[in-house]
Amino acid sequence: MKIFLTAMVFFVTLVLMVAVAIALVLVLAGPHGGLLPRSFETLVLVLGWALVLGVPPLTARVAWRRLGRRKA
Repeated sequence: MKIFLTAMVFFVTLVLMVAVAIALVLVLAGPHGGLLPRSFETLVLVLGWALVLGVPPLTARVAWRRLGRRKA
């Protein structure tokens, strides 16, 4: 059960982060964004990927640790 719940947390967080990252990257650095100078487009893209690849494993780790605690 612990593995299933941790996997669910991972996938839900992954879907949310992908949606947020796509929206932010399109607004900030997309072809019609125009909010940032062109020199920052690569940085925004890298940060978007870091968000998508970094946050879900961290939330899954937190869920795994919380589910592993024993109840008194």
